[in-house]
Amino acid sequence: MTTSTTATTLTTPQVLPQIREAVYPGDTAPLVEIVREYVRWLDMDLSYRGFEEEMQSFEQTYTLPSGMFLIAETTAEIAGCVGLLRHSDEVAEVKRLYVRSAYRGLALGETLMHGLIDKAKSLGYAKLVLDSVPQTAFAQRLYERLGFTETSPYYANPVPGTRFLELVL
Repeated sequence: MTTSTTATTLTTPQVLPQIREAVYPGDTAPLVEIVREYVRWLDMDLSYRGFEEEMQSFEQTYTLPSGMFLIAETTAEIAGCVGLLRHSDEVAEVKRLYVRSAYRGLALGETLMHGLIDKAKSLGYAKLVLDSVPQTAFAQRLYERLGFTETSPYYANPVPGTRFLELVL
């Protein structure tokens, strides 16, 4: 009797993406692309928050000391990202945490957030804040596991159901 085995195609990557800080101008176009993909996934119009202006000034906005981005990268593409935006000497905002669907289930969101929290601490921030719309319920559970708690809104007229969270570092 002969036994045959069939090769199985895996839907998740064999090698975990590496986390690194974005470097401009080389990372600008792929980062803007993944951030736009994230906003399409949200299915929201973010014009009320100045989204197009943010995309047009991406490098200036997300270069220290005003901000920065971490990316999770494979040899082929950016698998996920998260940004940090300075509000004051003490407070920074978490921006645009997103992991592409092909890379979900690998704890990349958590890995990116741990990296961002470490970076925020090294930059001397005392607190991180973020806003999270209803579509990001999975991310909200991650934020809670990381120790984020409810806080007051830090901008006017949020989308109904938006949660504002903070983490004291």
